[in-house]
Amino acid sequence: MFVCILFYYIEPFRSLLPVTLNPLDIKLLAVNLALSSVLSILFCYFRYYEMAKQFCILAVLQGAGQTLFTLVLLYLGYGVTGVMASGVVSSTAVLFIALLLVVKQLGISFKFISWNISYKNGLFLISIIASSLFVYANNGAENWFIVASEGKEKLAQYYVALQFAVMTSFTFEPIRMWWFSRRFNELAQSRKRYAYLCELCLDIGILLCALMLIVTPHAFSLVLPIGYQLNTWLLPSLIFIVVIKHHSDLLNIGCYTQYNGVFVTVVNAISALVVLFLLAVLVPRYNVFGVVIALATAQLIKTSLLVMISQKLEKIPLSVKSLAPSWGCFLLIYILSVFDLVQYVLWQSVTFISFIVILFYKYKQTIMALTQHLVRGKVHD
Repeated sequence: MFVCILFYYIEPFRSLLPVTLNPLDIKLLAVNLALSSVLSILFCYFRYYEMAKQFCILAVLQGAGQTLFTLVLLYLGYGVTGVMASGVVSSTAVLFIALLLVVKQLGISFKFISWNISYKNGLFLISIIASSLFVYANNGAENWFIVASEGKEKLAQYYVALQFAVMTSFTFEPIRMWWFSRRFNELAQSRKRYAYLCELCLDIGILLCALMLIVTPHAFSLVLPIGYQLNTWLLPSLIFIVVIKHHSDLLNIGCYTQYNGVFVTVVNAISALVVLFLLAVLVPRYNVFGVVIALATAQLIKTSLLVMISQKLEKIPLSVKSLAPSWGCFLLIYILSVFDLVQYVLWQSVTFISFIVILFYKYKQTIMALTQHLVRGKVHD
């Protein structure tokens, strides 16, 4: 319905945009959004039934496929249209594979579906839609401000850099998926163990982002045409925002266990208003730098509110001091990425190795137990 309506009213919609766009680009974007929405439903199936391997393969396939196809089309000179087309192709391919994996197991029959929506379900759906709009304002609304202030070419450059940052989030997705499926059970069994596992997930997330800080800027400059490369600070700063988002995803359990999750919607609304205000003020003055400042500030506010409210509702014995070494190593690698210092890659590598050593001693017992378990499994096999 969304695609059909947009295709039919394409001209009135174009008149609302801050710049003139090719109708084909808008149509490709609409198809990509629709395919991604359908694909997210299938990904929910993988999450619910803990099919981490299938989810990981498809997520990596979509991200890598879209990135590769985007680079090819950019080098061929298709510009914005190439970026949009790459999304459609990768989403279509991954959606087809996901359907093959899921449909046979589900055996969908529309005969037994109740089409009546109760008041409770309707309220739930409305809250989800409202939350989605707030989430879009927190991460997506900046596109309107960039294109209105600097044009669609600068937006395409920002979008490509953003895709490299999103790859960082994909690397953490299997861990997030494993944790989300068991976090409520872990909380009910032992708060101390819950805090330990939550801290472990955070350390792994920070470590992965530190690794991506070292790798992705070089890949970004190596594979992209010069015309699509922005300042060196942009990609590391977007990865920095991803790290903050990991904390808001993992340290919010109390906001979901109490008051039917209403605090999540409230915090998202506050964060959305903050980011829209900052974008309106900063982007006309500081361009893309203003976008990064606005997104980082809003994400910090969102994370702080979620953590404080969650701890008030569900007191979890988390240790801030134990996370300090991880944040120290990450910030050092981030600073070295932003400022082009002499032999910064060497110092980044030394810091990253030190980071791994710190985490090894911190989780030595867990690592040794896991290693012994794997060795016994191989011997048994």
